[in-house]
Amino acid sequence: MTSPDNWNVVETLLSNVLNEEEAKKLVYAIQTSVKHDFEQILNDFAKKINEPVEILLIGNDPKFMHELISSFGRSKLISSIRFTGAVEEARKMIFQQGVFTDFPIANIIIFDFPTLEGKEGLEVLEEIMKKKSIIKDVPVIILNDDFEKVKHLEKYHPDLFLTKPNNFEEYKNVVESIKKFWLTYTSNTE
Repeated sequence: MTSPDNWNVVETLLSNVLNEEEAKKLVYAIQTSVKHDFEQILNDFAKKINEPVEILLIGNDPKFMHELISSFGRSKLISSIRFTGAVEEARKMIFQQGVFTDFPIANIIIFDFPTLEGKEGLEVLEEIMKKKSIIKDVPVIILNDDFEKVKHLEKYHPDLFLTKPNNFEEYKNVVESIKKFWLTYTSNTE
């Protein structure tokens, strides 16, 4: 592993999960065998992976919600999942209003697109995407079966669009995409 090109490959791969600076530090620590730096970086990364992720699912398709929650349960992403099909209840959960005052702030908000089709859904999405106060760093993911239907939502700048899954393998792939997105997102926001 002495070739500079090999180390560049390692650094590039690590950049998929860590931010650029952390990837460089880790490669440097491995190259120079600085045990303390290497252990600290790995411990920080392990801590990041093992922190529970608060996920709020918003959708009104019970079968879809059940399958997605089950897929998260089978993944290695440690998560706490809450869900609702009512837009007004989602608003209260997101902004900690009413009975949800002590509700944990979501780390990720996932919308099933049909929930956003009404005026209320778009208003909530717009409020969230203004990235104000307690939810300023919360990424928003929109799931849909047809990108053409959601093109008009680009103006709200959601963090990620994903294709709505239809079978076990697709659910697994969506959860893995969300997991990879989350690890990359947290690395880049710290």
